[in-house]
Amino acid sequence: HDHDVVVMTMAIRKTARLCLLTAISLAFLATLRHVNDDINRLNHLRNHQSSRRLSTQTRTYQPQPQQLSVPSSSATTIDQQDASPSSSSEGYTYLIIHYHKSGHILTQNLRDILLQADPSTTRNYIDRFPKRQHDDTTKCPHLTLHPNTVYVQSSPDFFCNIHTLAEELLTRPTKQRGIKLIHLIRNPFTMAISNYKYHSQDPLPEGENWVKRTNPCLVEEKSSVVYAQLFMKTLVASPGAYRLMEYDDFQMIHAMCHRFYDDESLTNHTNSPGFYTNLLNLPPTEGLLLATTYLMLGRGGDILRMANNIIKLRQLQLLERTIHLQQHTLPDFNDESKRKVQVLTMSMDDFIARPKGFLIQFLDFVSLGNEGVVVGSENGSNKDTNGYGGGGELLSPNEKEEIATRYEQMYYEKVSAGDEHITSLLSKTTKEVVTDGGGGDKRRNKETETVVMSHAELEQSLRENVLWGRVLGNIENLVDESLRGVHNWY
Repeated sequence: HDHDVVVMTMAIRKTARLCLLTAISLAFLATLRHVNDDINRLNHLRNHQSSRRLSTQTRTYQPQPQQLSVPSSSATTIDQQDASPSSSSEGYTYLIIHYHKSGHILTQNLRDILLQADPSTTRNYIDRFPKRQHDDTTKCPHLTLHPNTVYVQSSPDFFCNIHTLAEELLTRPTKQRGIKLIHLIRNPFTMAISNYKYHSQDPLPEGENWVKRTNPCLVEEKSSVVYAQLFMKTLVASPGAYRLMEYDDFQMIHAMCHRFYDDESLTNHTNSPGFYTNLLNLPPTEGLLLATTYLMLGRGGDILRMANNIIKLRQLQLLERTIHLQQHTLPDFNDESKRKVQVLTMSMDDFIARPKGFLIQFLDFVSLGNEGVVVGSENGSNKDTNGYGGGGELLSPNEKEEIATRYEQMYYEKVSAGDEHITSLLSKTTKEVVTDGGGGDKRRNKETETVVMSHAELEQSLRENVLWGRVLGNIENLVDESLRGVHNWY
């Protein structure tokens, strides 16, 4: 009998505990429901406010059928300068991205060609947002892009998560057709060599005197820790990433920078804090190693920035494909002309080798899904009621051929005349380098020796270097895959 009482008591206590836990859970769910209601009301209020003015704060990314985001149609202006065109027809947003020594002048030429080829484009900007900078919170710059506009942007910091990047690229104050993004990249070995040749010219090109004032090792030490973390997050931790390098490699790059920059026999850093003297007097292979460290460290690391953005844009395309897959509209994604984000990856090396073919590829991409005003039509007589071509393409094949041929001729005339920006003209690098005269001490027994090296010899020296051969080789593979259009949709 006592045993039965004990068992019954334990059962009652267990039941009481279950009831108490159930009551607590219900109370927690009720509280959570009230909190969610408050959040929803707050978001509704914010959305209502943002429909009347464009907010500079991050907006909620809401994918919708056939499009990646639906911005408010009522917010049409930011200020007088950024006001959207009054026309009811809206064209594409064009964003042309390049990096140091991957086509600075070329991108401006592409902009000019685009403005003439697509009459729907009404505005253009160069470096609309600061290059090599980003918001401390989102890790991306605030883009605020508009339709009917061409943007030429140097070295953007795309370190944010992919949803934020999609929002920055696609959220505009008016309805949009989509964005055409032209990404100019380059083989990392030829990019490094072009950078070295450009900054070791005598005299320096106009506007490049910063090389005479900058200690690359000291400047980049201040930012390289932050940027190393940002780069490695993309290169290692994000979907579809490549392990292009290791954290320890950044220390090796720093050590290499100090090894060649701190050579007191070449310069007195108290009077000349820049590394231009080093680039002039070091043997070409060593000067190339020093110059390459600057392209791989901190804010100036455009080779790594290029690799980072290749991966980010690939992830952006994957996001759009995933949305179409979830909505059972994958055929729309497979038709590139219907994508909200259209990406063309092009190589500066390819342009140097075949400028006409490069231009035709660019014009084909611009025309893809773009039935604008037919160029050459009398007073736009082929326009439809929306201002676009009556079923025609933006450019005919003959017009593309004519534009590309004319530009190729202009480029070759520029090459023949000589241009300090075209480093491919410098087929050989000649340096009067400082030696020790056989005495073992360059500071006391300074002599000079003429060293001549070809582009192929400089490239081979990079490939044979233990660090650069591995790291730049990995980035080269990524660049080649991107140019071939190889996409691993995971």
